[in-house]
This record gives sequence, C-alpha cells and structure tokens, in this order.
Amino acid sequence: MKLDISDLIKGNKTYPSWSTNSTHNLEGYKKQDGILVYYKTKSNKLISRWFPKKIEITPKLCYILGIIKGEGSNSLGKSNYRRFTFTNSDFVLVSIVLEELEKHKLFSKQKIIKKSIHLLHYTKPKEEVINFWSKKLKIPKEKFKCFETKMKTSQFGVCHLYISDVLLRRVVDLIHDNLIKIP
Repeated sequence: MKLDISDLIKGNKTYPSWSTNSTHNLEGYKKQDGILVYYKTKSNKLISRWFPKKIEITPKLCYILGIIKGEGSNSLGKSNYRRFTFTNSDFVLVSIVLEELEKHKLFSKQKIIKKSIHLLHYTKPKEEVINFWSKKLKIPKEKFKCFETKMKTSQFGVCHLYISDVLLRRVVDLIHDNLIKIP
C-alpha cells in the first residue's frame, strides 16, 4: 500500500503558531518523484520541504511510526509541534527509526544539524558517551551535545533526537493519523 503525500496534506493546516495561534493551509507542488510541501506565513514567508510523492507503507514503517508516537513529542502545547523528537536509550531502536525515515525519504541523517542530538542521564564521562552514540548511530560527533542531569539512568544515558522541522513533524503525524484510520 502507498500513501500519496498530496492526498495527506489536502485540506490540512499547519499546527497553530505558538505566538499568534494562527494556522496556514498546507500546499503541495509535485515535481518528478517528489512533492514540495509548503505553507506561507502572514508575512508571505515561504516555509517548505521536499518529500517523496508517495510513501510505501511497510510493517516496519508502521512499527517505527508507533514508536515515534510513543517516544516522541505528542504535545501541541507551546512550541512542541514545531519539532520532530524521538527519545530512547536503546541505540538499536534509535538507529532503526533513523534508517527507516531515511529509507522512505522522509529525513536524512546528513541533515542533522550540529548539537541537535541531546544526550541525557548518563553515568560515563561525556566524551565516552558522545563516542558511543556517534559510533552506534554512525553520525559525526559534532551532532551530539551532552546535558548534565541529576537523574543518572544508565552508562550511556538516553538519546534525544531534536529535529527542528515543523513540516517533518506535521507530515509524519498525518501519515500516522491516516494509518490508524485504515480498517
């Protein structure tokens, strides 16, 4: 089964703005094998991102979408809707989520910006923690940042993907919402 991204965004809006509470129509422009999903702000600023035209729904994608829903930010309060997040202490699970998003051309590890993967609750020294996650996820060390916390849960702690991408968050939520409606 394949989901057409243009069908998913049709009639849908962005999440409400944290500052104005306004929403904007999601639009799409198809070109070759992709679709530019975009919206215009009241000041005519264009916010856009390329997605594949269609997403093939596989059991593994359904699995990771459920995991993302359970381990990511579900809140629409304040500015949580403006980012895609995923948190887990199991590097295998984090790796599977990233690989599946990349396989379906929803996100690329190469687009992760510097210090946007947060590491928390670790007992080992920061350098060891960053080396561990970098090696296991095959992501450069400069993409990671350690945060000191009082709660120490494991040697290498918890990995928190923090991707500031409102359209990724919205499209992933629309895919998930569409899947739970399928009989």
